[in-house]
Amino acid sequence: MLTEPQKKEFLSLKVEIIDLNILTYSFFGKVKKLHEAFKNNGRSDLFMEYNALRYMENGLIMHLTNLDDKNSNFSFIKAQKLVNKTTNDQNLLKKLNVILKTYRREINYIKQEHRNKRIAHLNYVDDLKMDQFLGKQLLPLIAKANEIGDLIWGEQINYQFKLGSHEGVLNFRNETKKLTS
Repeated sequence: MLTEPQKKEFLSLKVEIIDLNILTYSFFGKVKKLHEAFKNNGRSDLFMEYNALRYMENGLIMHLTNLDDKNSNFSFIKAQKLVNKTTNDQNLLKKLNVILKTYRREINYIKQEHRNKRIAHLNYVDDLKMDQFLGKQLLPLIAKANEIGDLIWGEQINYQFKLGSHEGVLNFRNETKKLTS
């Protein structure tokens, strides 16, 4: 939907989606291996693992809510305004409007209760327990953010990392799809 010159203007939106997928892969990979930390580490090591997971989850929340920030120069909202002016495909515009409205409604609780109160204003009265994470609540939002990003970008936003000559290529988008489907 974005033209090539517009894609240059909104490159930060693409980077936000890529960073979201890289962090999603890393966060859920660490969560999956957390049981190993219980077997092999002391309490201070476990504390560090939980602390790292908390900050990674906060990062996921920040990426998701940055995409919904109406004051941001690289948010879905800003991109939608531009697309509405420059795209004639009414079906595409309607689809973008519906999915973006759903995303904004679904992200609102995370934005208000976690980004605004807990992360930004350090409200520890309502803080999550050290071992309590929002991962399952975030996965549908991550999937929807990818869908919106692809729609706005006009193609799938993808990023790969070559692990080495023997391990192959890590495709963060495919790894995220595995988690969200």
